[in-house]
Amino acid sequence: MFIQVRNILNFLIFLVLDFFIGLKKQAVNPDSLLLLRFDSIGDYLLFRKFLKIIKEDERYKNCKITLCGNIIWRELAETLDSDVIDEFIWMNRKKFLKSISYKFSFLKMVHAKGFETVINSTYTRELLFGDQIVKTSRAINQIGNSGSPDKKNRMKIFSNGFYTKLIPAAGENMFEFYRNKEFFENLLGKKLEIENPGIDLAKLKIYEGLPERYCVVFPGANDPKRRWNVGNFAEICEYLISEYNLAVIIPLSAGEKQIVEEISGIVSNDRVIDLSGKATLSELAKIIAGCKIVISNDTAAVHFAAAVKKKFLCITSGLYYGRFLPYPESIFSEGKYVFPKEITENLEDEKKLTNNYRFSSDLDINSISVKQVKEKIRDLLG
Repeated sequence: MFIQVRNILNFLIFLVLDFFIGLKKQAVNPDSLLLLRFDSIGDYLLFRKFLKIIKEDERYKNCKITLCGNIIWRELAETLDSDVIDEFIWMNRKKFLKSISYKFSFLKMVHAKGFETVINSTYTRELLFGDQIVKTSRAINQIGNSGSPDKKNRMKIFSNGFYTKLIPAAGENMFEFYRNKEFFENLLGKKLEIENPGIDLAKLKIYEGLPERYCVVFPGANDPKRRWNVGNFAEICEYLISEYNLAVIIPLSAGEKQIVEEISGIVSNDRVIDLSGKATLSELAKIIAGCKIVISNDTAAVHFAAAVKKKFLCITSGLYYGRFLPYPESIFSEGKYVFPKEITENLEDEKKLTNNYRFSSDLDINSISVKQVKEKIRDLLG
């Protein structure tokens, strides 16, 4: 209830700010294109390959392209995609949500640039982020995704009118990379020859001083419901060290350092390497590219692994089944998943799993045993 009231107040504040910003007419800059993406790191990895397609398309090839994105993946985008994007604008989502002065300054800055076209390709549109930017931009062409049918997207009824054109999205469940492909094919009116979200390894930054043989373990996650028990991860670390002679690298964010400390306090071995807050995202991608296997909760680490074609094992409650997991074999075939038994027992019934877990999952990730995870590791490593 509190979140709903807060969101309504935030939207009302936006309408007031937008009104005053709109009082000043802004000349349109011809051939200027603004692309919006404010979701997480994994979402960006599944989207970024379409930037080049936009850049090379006949109608946009002469445009100055600006990407307005989530500041958490700034370093990664600027490392990988500066050859495609002419200008970046970075949003701090927390400040945009909580600070009126930051929101006003940000909206005013976007409006002042006078974009001719703005494109918000996000499937689950956000009224408090992308939709607001679209409206305040006052672009001549305001193009968006018709949007997901899940409850999180029900606020789109208030913002559909912000767009001059909504690109239709099929109703059936679809892996996110293919959902992005669907959007850009419908936008550009042609089939796209793009098969996977792979990363050009030559662009990645090298993190020095790594051991010769290592695995990468990600015991963190933003949502507590996505976190497998830390003690279980400690057992898996010991197993990887003793059975496969691998050093264990744990490259979480600085804010998750206590998780690594907890594991290090359990595992009686100096081969657990704490890289909390030390590696940039592009260095992280390079670290993963050189490892033997990635063991992770449902985090961006899984998408990094698929993008650099590295074996991974994902421990998950099955949230967003069919949309973000499992990876289709047509994109990457060496990733495995460990699900609670409610999913494992129904893997042949794709329709049932999609209906039950497409938008949510109340299954307990900690019903997954260490034994199950070890068995999957053996499947991958032998």
